[in-house]
Amino acid sequence: MSTVAPMTPRQHRAHGKVILLGEHSVVYGHPALAGALADGVIVDATAGRGLLRIPQWDVVIDPTVDSDATLARAYAEIRARAVAPAVDLTLTFNLPTGAGLGSSAAMAVAVGRALGLEGAMLADAAMASETVIHGTPSGLDHTVSMAGGFGLFTRSGGLASLKAAPLPLVIGHTGKARDTKGRVARVAQLLAERSDETRGRFAAIEALVQRGAGAVARGSYGELGAAMTENQRHLEALDVSCPEIERMCAIARDAGAFGAKLTGGGGGGCVIAVGNDRPVADAWRAAGYEVFSATVSA
Repeated sequence: MSTVAPMTPRQHRAHGKVILLGEHSVVYGHPALAGALADGVIVDATAGRGLLRIPQWDVVIDPTVDSDATLARAYAEIRARAVAPAVDLTLTFNLPTGAGLGSSAAMAVAVGRALGLEGAMLADAAMASETVIHGTPSGLDHTVSMAGGFGLFTRSGGLASLKAAPLPLVIGHTGKARDTKGRVARVAQLLAERSDETRGRFAAIEALVQRGAGAVARGSYGELGAAMTENQRHLEALDVSCPEIERMCAIARDAGAFGAKLTGGGGGGCVIAVGNDRPVADAWRAAGYEVFSATVSA
């Protein structure tokens, strides 16, 4: 009697991301400067019946069981766009989650790849998953997750790759989960209530994005840091910062960083800093924050 050899685990990966400049204004058509992190999400596919396991969260999603849970609905959106093979998926996060580092987009991209999606179909599935989780995503996160490297992103034009030397960053976690959906809603409220002021900030942020892109291309970390710090002032005025973020930015500047700002949706999550990596990391750790180093590169 012949036997079928067990399926060899297949591994599928996707990048996390950082937004160096331009979050929130990017939702309204302005460009953002972003980069892919080497770390992200790994999905192992083995023979099975469609289960999605996330051991770090003690979660198992069974697609045959109806569920209103957000993750289950996001997974269903990806499966709906795939000819789902008879596989179970085990997902591992190699970056902080709920931190503004694109973990949900990396999850969607890695899961989609494990289910055989690629190209436009993969992008569509990831966008559908992100919409379930975040409400009104710009599309930046999953686009950078798929492509890697640096780029200028707009909703209408996608990602324009940018050639640049590797950029070292220090990333610190506020200890508070980011609130992308709530902060996006708050910016929409400000746009309705104070349209001219809010649009003026969007325009100022766009100028900083262009300045920052040139600085990255030239390897001018001081100029990039100055643009980041100014961008943070606009984000604070748009009500997407929080006391923890402001404190971390101040500590980084006092430790000699060229610049620091939130990255991602805001309301919590992570702060990124450029310049004087070791003193900044030491200062954040001394203040009780979780810290790690990362490099953005093509």
